[in-house]
Amino acid sequence: MSFIDKNIEQIKKGFEGEELIRKIFIEKKIKFMQVDIMFKRHNKWCLGEIKTQEKFKSPPFDGHGLPQWQIDRRIEFYKDTGIIPYLIVLDKIDNCIYIQSLLKLMGLKKDIYKTKGNSPRTIFKIDNFDKMPLNNK
Repeated sequence: MSFIDKNIEQIKKGFEGEELIRKIFIEKKIKFMQVDIMFKRHNKWCLGEIKTQEKFKSPPFDGHGLPQWQIDRRIEFYKDTGIIPYLIVLDKIDNCIYIQSLLKLMGLKKDIYKTKGNSPRTIFKIDNFDKMPLNNK
């Protein structure tokens, strides 16, 4: 049995508490964001936004991305703290993790594509990510 299955009631209580706090912050117009993970890379603390998703397929190029508002909030956090934000994608089709600093990705203007529609996303070219294979043993 997985950790989640064993602890589902406690996890649910935690999510309910987080939801209440978010509602209060929204009512009081307090800026916030949820951090998926904090980690050290090259001996510096970093913030990670984790996505589990399939790759966006060309045109114009294959890539991974996230909503622009998430990018904006993480860049604002970086400007306030100096903690570098990363996009970390678990790509189950490629059986790997793609990781890269949002600062670097946003600096590569020609390798950014913005989708349209109800849930627009900012897509970054796959070649600009570091690729880490998964060990599924």
